Amino acid sequence: MSVIEKIKGKINGFEISTKITLGYAACFITLLILINAAMWVGVMSALYRPAEGTIRYSMNQIRKVFEELEENYEGFSPNDFRGALVAGVVLRVVDSRGVVFIDTDKKYPSIERFEEGILSTPPIFAEKDFEIARLGSALIYRAKMNYTHEGETVTLYFFRTITSELKLFDELEKFLLFLDILGIIAALLIGRYVSQRILKPIKTMNELAREIAFEQMSGRIPVGTADDELNKLAKTLNKMLDRLQGGINKQRKFVSDASHELRTPAAVIKGYIEFIETYGTADEELLRENLKVIGSEAQNMQDLLENLLFLSRTDQNRQKLNKKFLDLDDIVGEVMSKMKTVVKTHKVSLIKNEPAKIFGDETTIRQMIRIFLDNAVKYTPEGGSISVASAVAGEKILLRISDSGIGIAPENQQKIFDRFFRIDSEDLVSEAKGSGLGLSIAKWIADSHGIEISVESELGKGTTFILEIPVAN
Repeated sequence: MSVIEKIKGKINGFEISTKITLGYAACFITLLILINAAMWVGVMSALYRPAEGTIRYSMNQIRKVFEELEENYEGFSPNDFRGALVAGVVLRVVDSRGVVFIDTDKKYPSIERFEEGILSTPPIFAEKDFEIARLGSALIYRAKMNYTHEGETVTLYFFRTITSELKLFDELEKFLLFLDILGIIAALLIGRYVSQRILKPIKTMNELAREIAFEQMSGRIPVGTADDELNKLAKTLNKMLDRLQGGINKQRKFVSDASHELRTPAAVIKGYIEFIETYGTADEELLRENLKVIGSEAQNMQDLLENLLFLSRTDQNRQKLNKKFLDLDDIVGEVMSKMKTVVKTHKVSLIKNEPAKIFGDETTIRQMIRIFLDNAVKYTPEGGSISVASAVAGEKILLRISDSGIGIAPENQQKIFDRFFRIDSEDLVSEAKGSGLGLSIAKWIADSHGIEISVESELGKGTTFILEIPVAN
């Protein structure tokens, strides 16, 4: 594992607040480095350029003096050189024998001493035709040019010292270094404070999430007034908790209701078995009657278990549908034909059954229609009527299942599709009372086929379920 990978591994192990602090500090340090580099370049340029400029200006002025000298050599005076030099620039003129015969500053370091201190690697800002020497704390520029008159050549040396500028630069470097250290410390402290302030809501969410247990889902994350990402996250988590709590409540109710429904037939079966064990089997008619009740309750229990298994598969998205093109009129006709054969206590009629094709699962479509018909039988007293009418209306098939039963109160019409919801009435015999799962199953089948269900009902006058089934193209 490389060093970089080890560093990345350690950084990945840090807390988010630490990562934000380090990231903030890294950005701030990078910015400081860029600013310092720009200042360093600017200051160095400001130090070297004036020195070079004054020397070049002085050299140009001396050239003019030489031009005048050519015209009036007899009127030459060394003071002419002094007047041509910029303040701070020192001139030394050396003949071919190495003798200095003009020196504008005799206290200035000698040429020999200058050459001893010449820098082998001059600063990057210095021009190549300049020589630079460091003498003590002083940095000296030197440029030279030759002048020939009547066969005699002399060398002119121009010097410029930038000692005071270097001191300023050294002080500036120390000051910038101090500011950098202070800035890094401030960046770490401010980054730490900002990161903790930003991540405080997340920390609160984490602590609250730890407190929320399956048994206690009432806790919610506090939401602030700001419309930022953290508040949006808190709202999303609260909505998720609401859905989880709703699902858990439904699950608890489902288990409780299922247990209650299973307990009733189990208790009846157990009671009749104990009755038979107590009184024996001598009375065959009584025995047959008891066995009939036990068989009926066992059948109810089996139906309930099958319905529970069906709903369990739908909840887990494991209920498979084999959809294909179907003739709805054939299905409705067959279901109604069988119902007329089985149901003798009610008047059953198929008023209208127009030919129509649909796309769906034949088994569950039949099951859905039977559920609505069985529901009509249960809630319609003996002698009542049950009718079915199927008609095509544009892109829909309107399947109307009507009865003349007890009706549904307006406040209950949205609850009838809830699991285990039942309407109890004195007009219903105990054998007719169901588990309250049928319409839940019918609703799931309808939703799976894009079928819309509406209810028209009035207490004491009956109920009509209207199924809007899409026509298959």
